[in-house]
Formats: sequence, C-alpha cells, structure tokens
Amino acid sequence: MFSSSKPILDYFRTRNLDEESQSYLATHAKRYAFLLERACTAHSTLKKSSPQGINILDIGPSFFTELLREAFKNDDVLTLGLDSPESRGGHFPGDISHESGRHFSFDLNDAQYCERWIRTPPIHLVVMAEVLEHLYTAPTLVLRLVYSLMKPGGFLIVATPNAASLKKRFRLLVGRHPYEMIRENAKNPGHFREYTRDELLMISRSVGFEVISCELSNYFSHDSSRGLLERFLRGLSMASFRRGITLVLRKPGND
Repeated sequence: MFSSSKPILDYFRTRNLDEESQSYLATHAKRYAFLLERACTAHSTLKKSSPQGINILDIGPSFFTELLREAFKNDDVLTLGLDSPESRGGHFPGDISHESGRHFSFDLNDAQYCERWIRTPPIHLVVMAEVLEHLYTAPTLVLRLVYSLMKPGGFLIVATPNAASLKKRFRLLVGRHPYEMIRENAKNPGHFREYTRDELLMISRSVGFEVISCELSNYFSHDSSRGLLERFLRGLSMASFRRGITLVLRKPGND
C-alpha cells in the first residue's frame, strides 16, 4: 500500500497541514516507505508464530504511527514517548491521528534509572526511528529498556542519521560544525549525539540483540538545487557516506 513516497504523500494530502509539516512529510515520505518495508518483512515472520495478533510499539509518535495503524489494521499499535505540547511539531502535527489510550508517556532519558522503567504489554515489533540521536542518556541503557519490553523472538527496527555522512564530512572540511546547537528547550532539544554504523552495531550486540541487517541509505528527499552536487557525489560514494542507518535487530529466543 505504501511502497513508495507517492502513496504516502497522497494519503495525507487532504489533511490540514501547515507549511512546516508539509515540508517534513515531503522530506521523510521516502524514509517512511523504506521503514514500512522492513516492518512488513518482520511482521510476516512474526505472524508465523503469533497468528492471533501482533503488538507493535512505535517509539516517538509521528506521521509514521498512523501509517503503521493503516498498514497493520488487525494488530495493536501502541506508542511511547513524551506526552507534552513540545512533542508535537512538523513531524507530528495536530491533524495526525493519535490514540491517547494506546500511548505510554515516558521520557527515554529516564532509562538510566532502572526503578523508573515503564512496563507495557509484551511487544513483538518495535520501531524506534529518528529518536536515539535526541537522547542524552547512553544508548546502551535505552536499548536495554526496549529489550525488556520485547517478547523473545521479537524485532526492533532502529533508524538514525549517520554521524559520518558525506554532507557532515564536507561541512567539517570547510570548518563548519555539522550539527546544530542544542536548543533552549528541554522538551525538544534537537540532536545530542549521532552515531556511526560500527558504533550502533557494537551497542546493539552489547545489549544482547542479534543483528539481522544493517543498511545505510539516502532515504531523505531534498529537492533544492544547492544539493545537486552533494547528491551526485553521495550516489557515487561508498555506503558509509550515506545519510541514514537502519538496523533490524532481534531479541533471541522463541515466542
């Protein structure tokens, strides 16, 4: 249904989206299609052992949450993240469906305090996309919390920007910082730390996950002419220069 960016853009076309939200969706629709394809593959595997239904957890509600609910209508799609006005924005405008009764309010930075860990129904499939870079808590602690919420045999899809992408290397080369300043907003501070492929693989394995796949891809859509040279060079470059990293991880064991 959402095999490319076009059907995703068409799906949201009639919504009352402001300019910021429209821009965000145009930039990330290709990424959403990429994520859904990986989620569908994991879902197909899970259905073999759990035909009665799948619990799906989307960490950090966004446009993607509604796409998950549309794609997996017979399953329970839950959300986890901040429950505040600041959690809304271009990525999650007010006109996008959000089921408050299926949402678990939790600041993932509190993963450093085991006594504060939240409990959810056992989760078969977790999607944690464009979240890890917004946290100041060590990713090992965050992923240990996520691991604790999952059923044995469950899948976790992690997507995050590549700290070593070609664009960031270019910016450093000319003496410009590749990352924005931390914002003066504790609820929406921007990116604290981005990661490389090798770092994410090391972190995931240290927590106990099996790595099913690790892909680097250019799934952000940027149409400005200023980026033509960069996109051309990136297309010719090695995978480690690409802008996004997506890992499919599995919690060992059988459901």
